[in-house]
Amino acid sequence: MGSRLREAIARNLRKPEATIIGRLVKKIALEKMNCFLELEAVRLCDIQPDHQVLEVGFGPGIGIQATYHIVKDGNGEVYGIDFSEEMVLSATRLLRKGIGEGKVSLINAEAADLSCFQSNTFDRVFHCNCYYFWPDMTKATNELHRVMKPGATMVTTMNPERLKISQSRGFFKYGNPDQRPYIKALQSSGFCGVQLKTLKHESSGASFDAIFAKKPGF
Repeated sequence: MGSRLREAIARNLRKPEATIIGRLVKKIALEKMNCFLELEAVRLCDIQPDHQVLEVGFGPGIGIQATYHIVKDGNGEVYGIDFSEEMVLSATRLLRKGIGEGKVSLINAEAADLSCFQSNTFDRVFHCNCYYFWPDMTKATNELHRVMKPGATMVTTMNPERLKISQSRGFFKYGNPDQRPYIKALQSSGFCGVQLKTLKHESSGASFDAIFAKKPGF
């Protein structure tokens, strides 16, 4: 693989663009490979119909869509932030029904700046293959802690074996999949019950990691 192609893939894994490579990354990495990780993150969050939910880095919108189906008949709402304009446009097309009903809101924003949300807003937060690309990890985890309600839970999911392969191929030029800085940042920001668990996807048997964190409270 040529260096220019490797560079383009690395750049689009961080922030998908409206290009051929960006659309291939979206289809292969974010839809096909990430699908079960998105759904597992939603499942592990134990989202209830009345919950206020946030997904960080929603990509094509798979996790947002799954959450919408949980909250659509309750008082809950699901919000998503992504700093890729292309992903916001793509997910908006997928989620137009929920957006039209006022149950889904998609925002072009970064994890380190959640000023669009008030403090103590969310019951659940989740993200999938996302924290690797946060340039200021502590600022992002501080913001996530701020917008979560006391007692709220956050879950992130990833496939460590696939991450190792991607890293060996040079696809993480713009990110760092190491779990340790993320876990350290969570603890420094005041999260409690921070746990890393290796789990298995029930239908496929695929192994994946999940990191759990809770904001102290009732």
